[in-house]
Amino acid sequence: MKTRTHTVDGNSDACFEEIRIAISSIRVCSANILANLDGMPNRKPERKRELNHLLNAVFKVGCDLLVLPEVSIPHCWLGELGKWCREHDIGIVAGLEHQIDGDVAYNRAATILPLVRNSGHRDCYSWLRLKRHYAPSEVTEITGRHLNVPSGSKQPYDLFSWRGAKFAVYNCYELASIEERALFKAKVDFIVCSEFNRDIHYFSNIVESAARDLHCYVIQVNDSHYGDSRIVSPSKREQMDIVRFKGGENTTFLRATLRLQALRKFQSFGHSLQQKQYHTNPDDGFKLTPPVWDRKEVRKRMLCPRGRRS
Repeated sequence: MKTRTHTVDGNSDACFEEIRIAISSIRVCSANILANLDGMPNRKPERKRELNHLLNAVFKVGCDLLVLPEVSIPHCWLGELGKWCREHDIGIVAGLEHQIDGDVAYNRAATILPLVRNSGHRDCYSWLRLKRHYAPSEVTEITGRHLNVPSGSKQPYDLFSWRGAKFAVYNCYELASIEERALFKAKVDFIVCSEFNRDIHYFSNIVESAARDLHCYVIQVNDSHYGDSRIVSPSKREQMDIVRFKGGENTTFLRATLRLQALRKFQSFGHSLQQKQYHTNPDDGFKLTPPVWDRKEVRKRMLCPRGRRS
């Protein structure tokens, strides 16, 4: 299976040893999803105000990347999100509500990454990818309305290179494929999974397995009602959850910092040195990398021309 690489580094000054991630706590109403499938999308002002409140709060605190759940953003707001990312220098990964074209319902994940051109001009790179595997319950809702799931379109997964970080994006049920998770083994610092998912126990096992098998951070953002939004580290169980939460009536977020260069340095060691470092500092370390680990790919990720943000 092929993958695509998107290099969105722009001005190389924006290359960090750490990256700040904001994971949202936002309610994805089933009524909005179904109304959209019925051709009556909810674009009421109060819904837009709620999103704007979240974006303003994220900007005030400061972060590099905001992650929103699957099917949480009306497709027609994509242009406004891109403008916000460009002006505020913050990236967004978000699931878009189904776009109905004829009798086909398209579920896409948007990755929007700001950059600064060498000329100093602020720009934005936007990429939409069609979901490869629709969930069975999702197919039921679509076909029950005499709509169809896209056929014959199996877009490759994408590897993004941005601000010195390497990451990939999965759209909910896609993460359940062990073969497709393994595409990025040793090649990414983190993966993002944007979800609208009721079966949190099933996905909890998948997320923890992915963190260990790929030896990377895993960012899972779900509807706040179902919860289990979390950032997982490839560490021992007591330190795995950097952030984990559910519930609440208000739209909000939590921020966490991922130690990119610390993870890469650990991954570049052989197992004996990893074991030594882990026992020397068990409360701040990572678990050993899995077998058949390609350290050449790790060294590629370590070639960051700049240091910490100023």
